Amino acid sequence: MPTAGWKFRPPTCCQCKLAMSDATSILLVDSNHRDREYYAQRLHISSPDYNIAEATTGQSGLDICVRQPIDCVVMELDLPDMSGFEFLMKLLSHGRHPEVAVIVLTGLSNPSLLELALKNGAHAAFRKIMTSGDMLEQSILKAIATVARDRKRRNQGMLRLSNFS
Repeated sequence: MPTAGWKFRPPTCCQCKLAMSDATSILLVDSNHRDREYYAQRLHISSPDYNIAEATTGQSGLDICVRQPIDCVVMELDLPDMSGFEFLMKLLSHGRHPEVAVIVLTGLSNPSLLELALKNGAHAAFRKIMTSGDMLEQSILKAIATVARDRKRRNQGMLRLSNFS
């Protein structure tokens, strides 16, 4: 049930045929309506199999992540209710091993912020003005694959450790 601050895009006809576990879920966190709409449309054009949720604030984005599984969060650093870095830290509370892929897509022009986002757990960081929908989709797929690979390695490491017990 939608609440103020976030919007869920219902699945298209193609998505209804898929099991929900087969669809990739993406959360766009950005207070700029035009930017959110543009990237949501570009991602739907790239793959109608995406389930896209939208949040206009950091807190509403965090609330969505608690309520439903999200494969990738695409976030703006300039959020109205909290710093993008505060949002990133709350989202990635697992430290260096996040369970969700994160891509920073910002309108801010300071390149140091992009570097800082990468150092704080983002898988990729881009300026909006320089990022096409195709570039964003490729980054999303790569980030999701990285998270899945890292999770598999951690699970295999835990299995090896439990075999020594």
